[in-house]
Amino acid sequence: MIKRILLLLSGVLAVIVAAELVLRVLPVSTATRTDYHLTPNLLTYPPHHEWTMATGWDLRNVQHMRSNNMGFAAEHDFVSGSDAVGLIGDSYVEASMLPPADRPAAQLGRALGGRLVYAMGGPGSSLLDYAERIEWAYQTLGLRTFVVLMEHVDASQALCGSGNVHARCLLPDTLEPALRRRPPSSPLKDVLRESALAQYVNSQLKFSASRLTSTDFWGTGAPSEAAKPNMDPAATAASTAPAPLEPEQKKVVDAAVNEFFRQFETMKDIRVVFVIDMKRRNLETGGNKPDEGYHLAQRLLERGQLVVRGEPLYREHQRRSTLRLDMGPHDTHLNGIGVKLLMDAAAEVLKQNSNNAKEN
Repeated sequence: MIKRILLLLSGVLAVIVAAELVLRVLPVSTATRTDYHLTPNLLTYPPHHEWTMATGWDLRNVQHMRSNNMGFAAEHDFVSGSDAVGLIGDSYVEASMLPPADRPAAQLGRALGGRLVYAMGGPGSSLLDYAERIEWAYQTLGLRTFVVLMEHVDASQALCGSGNVHARCLLPDTLEPALRRRPPSSPLKDVLRESALAQYVNSQLKFSASRLTSTDFWGTGAPSEAAKPNMDPAATAASTAPAPLEPEQKKVVDAAVNEFFRQFETMKDIRVVFVIDMKRRNLETGGNKPDEGYHLAQRLLERGQLVVRGEPLYREHQRRSTLRLDMGPHDTHLNGIGVKLLMDAAAEVLKQNSNNAKEN
């Protein structure tokens, strides 16, 4: 019996070692080593760190990433005193699934006639983290112009415990501001970071029993019939009116916006363009489901802010083309086409605002 057990364990070990060796040859996502390297409240990569990103079990959209001198996934090193535009956001800004030329910073720079853009993305962050990043860039780099690329839920995700907070957040019960930094990695996690097999299970499979039974998990990447855009004009028109939000959701959005601007009280001559994505499922189904982006945009406009809403841009694109705006059913991040729509619109707003300022 003991011999059989030893043989079984030896066989399992051999399989694990073989899998580790094979996966080390393949472009499996590698450790990002994110931590509070820069300041106590900003999660970044180590400066000049290199890592690989891929999507799904079949390793789609492989990209080899590198952080700059400040630990951000950016094409340029950051230097103080430049006239760069700070591009703030989460994984939408980092866009690690896209080639460098298609990422938001590159597209915004081209739309601005070659102006330097500093990409300051932070995957898994939300509105109050963006305020922290803007404040740091204002004080440390001297930046005065920013574009904030937002998901439509970035305000409500500012609640502590949402899973999308780097440091600053709102307490769910009272909506008071708080700090909730992520705990340091354990020694075991540090060891597993070096294993290609562990990274594959965690980053590519995102292993759980429920995911193993999901059709999306084993999908080929081709859109299902339910996921294809609804091009019926009547349905599209019906979905353009904003659906009401629950009062509690409005309170969260309002509190997050108020706290965001409270951090700007000491910053002078700052210009921000807010670019808000929409619940793009509404484009596909023609439905009229609640989207807090409407309420968020309204609150920002009431404060006299410059706002670009993605929805009118997406609907005009949908009217003219059947091409998708996201990476596919396996990844709802914007593809190069979707990024271009938003960055071109943001650049146009910046240019118009600059011309108006000169005239005044």
